[in-house]
Amino acid sequence: MKLCLIAPLPPFRGGIAKYCHSLALELEKRHELLLLSYRRQYPKILYGRKNQIDQDVDKKTILAQFNRLSYDMDSANPLSWRRTAREIGDFKPEMVIIPWWVAYWTPLYLYLLLSLKRRGIKVLFLCINVYEHEGSRLKNLLTRFVLGKVHRIIVHSRQERQEIMSFNTTATVRTELLPLFEYDVLPTEKVDSRLHLLFFGFVRSYKGLDTLLRALALLKDCDILLKVAGEFWCDKNEYLDLIRELDLSAIVELVDGYVSPGEMGRQFAWADLVILPYKKSITSGVLATAYGFGKPVLATDVGGFCELLLDGCTGKLVPPDNPRALADGVRWFLENRDLDFAGNISAFTREKMSWSSLVNTIEEFVRET
Repeated sequence: MKLCLIAPLPPFRGGIAKYCHSLALELEKRHELLLLSYRRQYPKILYGRKNQIDQDVDKKTILAQFNRLSYDMDSANPLSWRRTAREIGDFKPEMVIIPWWVAYWTPLYLYLLLSLKRRGIKVLFLCINVYEHEGSRLKNLLTRFVLGKVHRIIVHSRQERQEIMSFNTTATVRTELLPLFEYDVLPTEKVDSRLHLLFFGFVRSYKGLDTLLRALALLKDCDILLKVAGEFWCDKNEYLDLIRELDLSAIVELVDGYVSPGEMGRQFAWADLVILPYKKSITSGVLATAYGFGKPVLATDVGGFCELLLDGCTGKLVPPDNPRALADGVRWFLENRDLDFAGNISAFTREKMSWSSLVNTIEEFVRET
């Protein structure tokens, strides 16, 4: 098949670029792929002083992995959009795959939908998220407007499928669990007997770090250590004040900053348990990353986490925004830390969370339409 994927790729930072790169590698194995990435993904004003580029990733290495990859698109330049549509038209793909995760992409994607429709080219939207985690009425309205014009959609949870069907009843929507992120797993290095807890990724208010800290205050009789590894996208001082207020300084370590792929391996090798105390969410690349390192997960029962986590087998689910329930979840792991979590995770992900399965579903859309 001739397919086109429009997506951010490394050296852009973050889980979306990692997701799109993993998908592109699987597509490249099986199809003739036109891969279009960005020269500029977001204007600097949206990122502030934060760097969008991972300096540890060699762009030439990424380019060498694909036969037809360009970094020529500019998300904020309509002239670039026109060139992109023309290039896709010249390639004549059987399907164009476009990831959706934030409403920022509304102008570009609406242009591409109209331009590709005129050329008779079919489009498939791959919803990494339907609605933004930190959305607004305007963002939600834009989301429904764009996705309401799409006929073929893949989502990563049943809840997201229901959300789309509530405003786009004519679309064909299929569900595929978030595929596993695979990494080079480093051997675990235990320097003490404490249970090592890891909160990983960008720190945002909805991710519930405050709930986790309040849970730790209920666990002072336990031999545990928490590491928070990720860049703060909210007021860090609020968490520092809470750590002091709850007298947690001796058992909480903050590693503030973007975590490179190499450093990520060391952080997960250190961890015994990855904690996702989210107050709301649908899916999370952190959960897929934890599974990629063979680490069990303690998560709140929000969004589609119940589809990704086998309670008592690959991890534990607890009610959201509830410090007592989160603390009880940590105690459960202390009592059951000898379970073969890594083996359970391997068996579950091999069957349910593969990039091959996702590409199979993409191929079904191409054959059926």
